[in-house]
Amino acid sequence: MKAERNFETVVIIGASSSIGHEISSRFQSPMTRVLTTYSSRTPMSSAEQANTHHLDLRDNASIDGFVQDIKGISPRVDVAIFLSGILPGKSLGGYEFPEIDEVMSINFNGQAKLLAKMLPLLTARSRVLMFSSISAQRGSFDPIYAASKGALLSFVKSLATQLPPGARINAIAPGLIQDSAMFEDMKAERREYHRQQVPSGQLLRQQDLANVVFDICQDHWAHLNGACIDLNGGQYVR
Repeated sequence: MKAERNFETVVIIGASSSIGHEISSRFQSPMTRVLTTYSSRTPMSSAEQANTHHLDLRDNASIDGFVQDIKGISPRVDVAIFLSGILPGKSLGGYEFPEIDEVMSINFNGQAKLLAKMLPLLTARSRVLMFSSISAQRGSFDPIYAASKGALLSFVKSLATQLPPGARINAIAPGLIQDSAMFEDMKAERREYHRQQVPSGQLLRQQDLANVVFDICQDHWAHLNGACIDLNGGQYVR
């Protein structure tokens, strides 16, 4: 068995959700600095504030400020994980113009700007992981959400040959995640529908997702670059 690689600096964008906390915990070690971001102004404890930074992906100044914060802590980023995203769940006719701008800003534009600013911090051993969606490939009732995730997926594939040699960028497209915010907001019959669509009858657990994210960043996946990994238990193979 190969030893797990320890990372010195891990940056997790949008880590305030339960999924974000699970992934953050997976990377915690005495040798690792895990820097996380949150978008709300919710008061935090002093311990949380030490490694947590406010970031508004709709605001260029906020993006610039966060990158300066990273540079003040570390000269490089070993792992960057982009979790931020919103899903209004509307048809095109239900959107107002500002809502379209917000979805695109948070789900794609802001993340692209942030990674562009982070490029000088990436090295040959850096790992970048972005969260897409099956909607990027199959479409969705919410066309703006699907478009934002499709743009993100194309972004990942395009950057596979543009990062420093040896660095890797990939995407994950998870299915419905057990006990996630989306799961909790969903009606019971809809949850059951998704569960029945998975051949095993088991939805993706948050700790299993965190384990996959951590494993993908390990050196034994050196040839995984520019890929999108579907984590839906076979739900969309049927």
